[in-house]
Amino acid sequence: MIKGIYTSALGLIPLQKKLEVIANNLANVNTTGFKRDDAFTNELISASTLFRDGTIAPTEGDLKEKTYTDFSQGTLQQTSNPLDVAIDGQGFFAVQTQDGLKLTRDGSFTLSTDGTLVTRNGDPVMGIGGPIRIGDIQQTQASQLVIDRDGVVKAGNKVYGQIRVVMPEALNQISKAGENFYTLKEGGTLRAVDPSAVSIRQGFLEGSNVNPIDEMVAMIQLQSNFEAGQKAIQSQDDSLGMANQVGKV
Repeated sequence: MIKGIYTSALGLIPLQKKLEVIANNLANVNTTGFKRDDAFTNELISASTLFRDGTIAPTEGDLKEKTYTDFSQGTLQQTSNPLDVAIDGQGFFAVQTQDGLKLTRDGSFTLSTDGTLVTRNGDPVMGIGGPIRIGDIQQTQASQLVIDRDGVVKAGNKVYGQIRVVMPEALNQISKAGENFYTLKEGGTLRAVDPSAVSIRQGFLEGSNVNPIDEMVAMIQLQSNFEAGQKAIQSQDDSLGMANQVGKV
């Protein structure tokens, strides 16, 4: 009976984790370039591990929970802002932060006081060969800048640089690092994306790939399962209490 309570309670842990993931997805439904997460629990664990010689119920450590990111592209939304850019296809913008190189799909850029193309947090956007800087910023307005499909930044006949688009060798080599950034895991490698394989869209931003309706449906189902698990625990606890009363008699 007690083992049943432990097992039922353990079953609520992955549900709670998944609810947290869905809540985070919904909170970022309007975050530029955000990629939704999902969670699953590997339940293919041997009986000897789960029940440890049949004397102890499974513990939280026996659950093999994993969270993964859905990197599918979000809808491109037109803003007409000349410094807003979106990647139509695979790849990430490379950004030089105080903590090292990071990746993002958020192309809501701006110009610093010295003319450097930066993120909304002020981190330089990397071009091929280094940060992209508009040297004659006093004479060149942002509205004059053209960013072509290959990421080349220019005004008239003057070229200032080309936005660098990169990809990890495998998507599992990067992880979320907060503030809409990704970092490369130890041992991971980056490669340049062939400009002909993607299209840089000036005046567009990539929306989140979160479908709020799907997330709400999943949340309702999880809440229902969570309540069912709670009732199972309560029922077993009531039965145990009744057994204890019979024992006293």
